[in-house]
Amino acid sequence: MWNNRSSSSKAGNCRAVIWKQFHEIPSPAYHQSMRQVVPEFRRQHRYKVHTRNVGVSRGQETFPGPHQVQDVEERGSEPAIAWNESGKPFRGKPPSIGPTPDRDSDLDLPVIGSRAQHESRHEYCSTHLRVGFLTCPPQQGNELGGISEGCQHTIWRHTMDLINDANLNNISQRSCGHDLENLKCKVTDRSGTLLACILDHRDNIHSSPCKAFIQRLEWVAFSDFRLIAHFLDACSSNIDRYMCGRLQPSESLTQGQTLACLQQHIDKLDEQCQKQIYHLSEIQADNIIMDRQLYLACINDHSNIELTGWSVDHWLGNTACQEQLLRRQKVIARDYRVSKGLARSCKEDIKAFHCRRDVSDEKDIRLAQILLCLEGLLRNGTKVTKDCQMEMVEHRKILMEDYRLSPEIVSQCSEDITKFCNGLEVGGKTIHCLMEHTRPRKKRERVSFKCQRAVETLVKEADAGEDWRVDPVLREACKPVVDNSCKDVRGGDARVMSCLMEKLGTDHMTEACELALVQIQYFVARDYKLDPQLYRQCRDDAVRLCHAKKVWADDTASMDPERGPLVLPCLYRYAYHSQKNLKLKVSCLEEIRRVMRQRAISVDLQPEIEEVCLEDLALNCFEKTNRGEEMVCLQDNLERLTRECKSAVTNFTEDQAQHVELNPEIMAVCQGVMEKHCEAELKMGRDEGDLMECLIEHKNEPDVRANYKCRAAVEHFQLISLKNYHFTYKFKEACRPHVQRFCPDARTKYDVIRCLSEKVRNDTLRESKHSIPRECRQQLRAQLFQQRENINFDPVLRDACQKDIIENCPDVPHGAGQVLECLQINKARLTPRCHRAIFNVEKQELLDSSGDYTLLTTCRHMIRQFCHEEDEAHALECLKRYKDEKTFDSKCKVIVVRRMIEQNQDYRFNPLLQKGCHQDIPKFCAEVVATEPKDLELEGKVIKCLKVVLIHYSAQIKFRERKLRLECEQQMATILREAALNYQLNPLLMAMCKKESVSPFFISALLQLGWSTAVRRVAIEHCDELVGGVNYWWRGVGGGDLGE
Repeated sequence: MWNNRSSSSKAGNCRAVIWKQFHEIPSPAYHQSMRQVVPEFRRQHRYKVHTRNVGVSRGQETFPGPHQVQDVEERGSEPAIAWNESGKPFRGKPPSIGPTPDRDSDLDLPVIGSRAQHESRHEYCSTHLRVGFLTCPPQQGNELGGISEGCQHTIWRHTMDLINDANLNNISQRSCGHDLENLKCKVTDRSGTLLACILDHRDNIHSSPCKAFIQRLEWVAFSDFRLIAHFLDACSSNIDRYMCGRLQPSESLTQGQTLACLQQHIDKLDEQCQKQIYHLSEIQADNIIMDRQLYLACINDHSNIELTGWSVDHWLGNTACQEQLLRRQKVIARDYRVSKGLARSCKEDIKAFHCRRDVSDEKDIRLAQILLCLEGLLRNGTKVTKDCQMEMVEHRKILMEDYRLSPEIVSQCSEDITKFCNGLEVGGKTIHCLMEHTRPRKKRERVSFKCQRAVETLVKEADAGEDWRVDPVLREACKPVVDNSCKDVRGGDARVMSCLMEKLGTDHMTEACELALVQIQYFVARDYKLDPQLYRQCRDDAVRLCHAKKVWADDTASMDPERGPLVLPCLYRYAYHSQKNLKLKVSCLEEIRRVMRQRAISVDLQPEIEEVCLEDLALNCFEKTNRGEEMVCLQDNLERLTRECKSAVTNFTEDQAQHVELNPEIMAVCQGVMEKHCEAELKMGRDEGDLMECLIEHKNEPDVRANYKCRAAVEHFQLISLKNYHFTYKFKEACRPHVQRFCPDARTKYDVIRCLSEKVRNDTLRESKHSIPRECRQQLRAQLFQQRENINFDPVLRDACQKDIIENCPDVPHGAGQVLECLQINKARLTPRCHRAIFNVEKQELLDSSGDYTLLTTCRHMIRQFCHEEDEAHALECLKRYKDEKTFDSKCKVIVVRRMIEQNQDYRFNPLLQKGCHQDIPKFCAEVVATEPKDLELEGKVIKCLKVVLIHYSAQIKFRERKLRLECEQQMATILREAALNYQLNPLLMAMCKKESVSPFFISALLQLGWSTAVRRVAIEHCDELVGGVNYWWRGVGGGDLGE
């Protein structure tokens, strides 16, 4: 303010005059005193007048300001230029002082007013006291100190005479006679009433000369607000209460300090005074010069300020200027009409669409209310003029620049600002500080509920999610990212915001931009209306299916997370609905997918999860703060979560299983893998578990194994899917009704797989119709196959064999079925618990080869060559028939023989034997079966029993008169033949050889020399019955007796 900037002792003495005498009317001796003062001053000083042009634009017309740029050299005692009311300079000798026909009134008197230089002292002087002179603003705040108290008093008295209703009516006739008649402003015996009426109706004047005259009247009036009627009557008590008049001189230029002071306290003023302040502020908005405090504080920065508006987009380093701008912005925030640019540009839109409905013209309307109304029009497809839209963007920026412009934040967040954000600068930093403290997991670090509501309201009022440039913090932090990665994206309609969201998790995103972006998106995610593209495409579906409001600018509180519907999750539930009448529009579905994909990056952007999991996050995931870690942590700790949180995380994980695009971990590292191996699935455009299935299928390809990050991400999701069979979409869809029917008590995916597998196996052995349909059986096989690939995917087996793995398979990688194969080879050395678990695995694999990972992967090419027409479930039986072919792969043969050895250890491992001998086993081997352990191998005891029956009766009767049923004897013949070719296929022989410490390698060597004699010699003492079995087989194929 000028009084603070002045160091002049004269100014200080002048301000010491008691302000209460402000309303005195000048005496008739005024003119005589002026005739005495001015000639004396002229005799003492020679001067040059420097002026500059300050104009004001209205529409397409430009009116001259109070000065035109001129250098006026002194000629004797008279200057070369004077001013008339139209703003045009006189040339030559100015008119005489006395009244003439060419002059408006006898009030056109010379006084000290223009700038002069005398030695080291600056003073104001002028040639004539005219309306043009009275509008001359000081160029520096301390220049008023150079005007003597007597001179200021003289100017004050003359100004009061000038605005007397009778005098003003007289001098205005020449320029505004006809216009004033149309205004119907009454002339009273007071000062300022006519002036106030003219200024109130200034927009109804169309004559250019009259507009120019009224413009100069405004400058005169705003030099001292005591000149305007009604102002003092309405605000005198407020002036005393807030001490806004204590430093004002009684009869001198107050330079707008009183109004500026009251504007600072605008929210505390009486209603009538507020009305007057808004009204004067609205008039003041015509030109920056009318706000003397702002003009003086920002005079050095005036090139950055629009003189006909209040744009503050430029950051000014002048602190005093910033404070004055803030004062103006506070008033604008309370009444949009104080912003002349917005009020004029949007006048017709506001009127046409009833943005002032239910509010009289005399009432102030907050800027936020108007912005919400206009934004609502745009969102609902109504056209708003381009000029109005530009003004809206500028004023949204104002709201985001300083929290003090939001009454709600000032009142609701004062304690939170002191606690969390004390000492922060303006420019949106305090607002973002509050945003950041709405997200912490610990309650003591979060802002209050009422403050969070206030911030939500501000974000909606400023529509911060629509244009990244509105928020100064976001604009500064993300400009490098936008310039680099989103430079071809047009601003507005959240297009750049969407582009930035797509860059999260990539190398293009910076830490500062990500932080500011997520802080804004935290609030956008909690009201679907704040995403313009989503709202535009899904509004009708949201109203129809989710009970959303039809109006965009609805009450903010009705849509908040605590009290309103969560529209986005509701829409997502209908995204893939089977019923046609409940499906979303295609355009809406695309936006839903985009938003869900972008927000999957953080729990903070998923309010349906974040709000019910706050306590769980604080308890289980307090160290997981990086992007995406929190959701992974919740999934890993699913069993420990509270009921509501567990339900929310379960629902989201199910969605991830169906749509891999919702899994940011996989999307970040597997994009190249999907493009190479899952091209067909990507082209489908609709992912229903296909992409995840494809990634699992190809994760062991050489190039995918090299991309260890992608493989690890896929396997991590496989591990998560073990917690619930719903986390495997295709398995869930194919088997859900059968799980509910046959496995109602199953808790985990492992339990479901075991239960359904047992049902399928029993139906197969009984040769009954399958209770589980083919589609579910196929998915079940796929899950078993994945389970055998990595021991970590079989939690029961992993826990049972943990110690055995350390002792017997310490260096074996967990993958490609290697650990399981290692445990099977070392079965004799396993602990009982692990042995039983391996027994169940072998039982499943040997009955149904579709779950045998090692067999199917190692023998993949042999299956294609020899068994391409066979079902995968019968792959082992097929491979056994072709294993001795010359072209058969040696690695595959090793696995096939190993499986055959395992089968011969227990009849329950051989489905063909069980099927062929299901009547013979109970008949001849009931005692053996009655004592069989449930989950341990019988080590060939049933096979030995059947073989004894077969050999005994074959020795007494003809070969073709069999005691065993034909089907059973055929299976036994096959087993005996294979055992004769490989001693390892005979579990009893193997056990005896080990007992006698005969090396298996030695026996293998003997077999290569001549299997029959060698085997007999090794086992002659202990294995007569085995040799008899071999003799039986040999006779059966026509070879006669092997003899000794």
